[in-house]
Amino acid sequence: MSLAPSAKEGKFGSGELPAENIPAEESKRLVTLYLAQISRLAIDEIKRSGFTEDEIRWCLTVPAIWGDYEKQLMREAAVGAGLPDDPKRLLLAYEPEVAAHYARISGARTAQMTGKRATLMSPGSRFLVADCGGGTVDITAYRAVSGNQLEEIGRECGGKFGSEYVNQAFVERVLVPRFGSYTAFEEIRAQQPTAVLGLIDKWEEAKLHFSTEYGEEIFIPIPVPIDRCLDDEARASLAKIQNGVTEEIVVTPEEARQVFEEVVPGVLSLIDKQLAEMRSQRRNASGKELVVLVGGFGNSPYLRDRLQQHLDGRAELIVPPDPQVAVLFGAAYYACSPQIRSRRARLTYGCDVAMPFRPGIDPEEYKLEGPDHTYCQHRFDTFVRIGEVVKVGEWVTRTHFPIWPDHDKFTLDVYSSQGKYPMYVKQDGCKKIGSLLVDLSSVMHLDIRRRGVFVSMQFGETEIQVSAVLKESGKTVEATLSFEPLT
Repeated sequence: MSLAPSAKEGKFGSGELPAENIPAEESKRLVTLYLAQISRLAIDEIKRSGFTEDEIRWCLTVPAIWGDYEKQLMREAAVGAGLPDDPKRLLLAYEPEVAAHYARISGARTAQMTGKRATLMSPGSRFLVADCGGGTVDITAYRAVSGNQLEEIGRECGGKFGSEYVNQAFVERVLVPRFGSYTAFEEIRAQQPTAVLGLIDKWEEAKLHFSTEYGEEIFIPIPVPIDRCLDDEARASLAKIQNGVTEEIVVTPEEARQVFEEVVPGVLSLIDKQLAEMRSQRRNASGKELVVLVGGFGNSPYLRDRLQQHLDGRAELIVPPDPQVAVLFGAAYYACSPQIRSRRARLTYGCDVAMPFRPGIDPEEYKLEGPDHTYCQHRFDTFVRIGEVVKVGEWVTRTHFPIWPDHDKFTLDVYSSQGKYPMYVKQDGCKKIGSLLVDLSSVMHLDIRRRGVFVSMQFGETEIQVSAVLKESGKTVEATLSFEPLT
């Protein structure tokens, strides 16, 4: 199962920007309700095909720019909706990543290239995936390796440059001036919300055909309910801007270009940023980078034209068939065969620990007198550094001991940093992202020096995994990692 935005009827956007600043728990509640409904429908359909519910593997897709807290909320919402609480049966996958699977399996190739055409399956080929949807643009980059597998080679990036922001620009640059003012437009929208959505849907249909070479005016009929709301001032404004036409919205080619240009430069800038990162990783590899355009916004001829012009021989553009379903179909392929061999650490991750105090180096205010040693609190014990290649299934292990003999559990606060070599968790750029609780109740009868715990984390998957094993006995102890929202 994949949650793919705007994947119907070839459209790229619904005409309304998603609500922002919704409290996390409210968002989680709404997603839980949605997933409960759609999962029931899916289960009923699958059962009619002769499969049982236990045979289903679910795949939920998330933006690559999401943090650990947002991914945790998505999994909690899915489990709350009745999906299996089993990471092997409930997968979370990055949207550009699954779109890459779809593009490769679809056999997509560069449309314009002299000589041998580049493919995404060729070992050594380097490509970025630009998932341009309704709300956001999400970009990651990969290198094809033997065995049809992929290695992540770029740094994920993204922003709010989806097609809904083109719609917002259409409202602000086209509709508001024609109806007289923003206040007048909002009054019309309050009175006739369905009709306004219908009007924007017509713009949706029209912009699917608009390209950089399109030279004709776009005519969008004004729905009757909206026409009835227009006062003399609004009609006068329409007539003045449109040379007397008041029955339709008339968008000139230049106005349409200005609407798109409110958004498209942001997309191009993100792609340039990713290409620069890819080239820094190129070493002596030959050939050009490939740019794979997917998502509903990828159906826009204008976006394709501008991207093709912008790349101008620096990279080759690939648009797979039906780019609006790339995430949806790719999620199904991913669930069957993930094909990701390694990823790059998105941040530097570590824990807040106490280490032996170093006079003249460590701050005096961090000094802690323990029962047997003098410690420095708030040291950043690094598990993985930003940009490092981390293989799927690879664990990074550190050994930790309790300081105080009467503690039957200890908490490790997990921190992230955009710096590569943080020394203390209190440094600028370090943020607490969660806590790891390790239960020591089963080893309290042992001497404190024998209560060491191997704490292991895995960073190569979509979600960070954690485990804790007693050093003395090899017994796995309970360890739960709970992420917190970044402020």
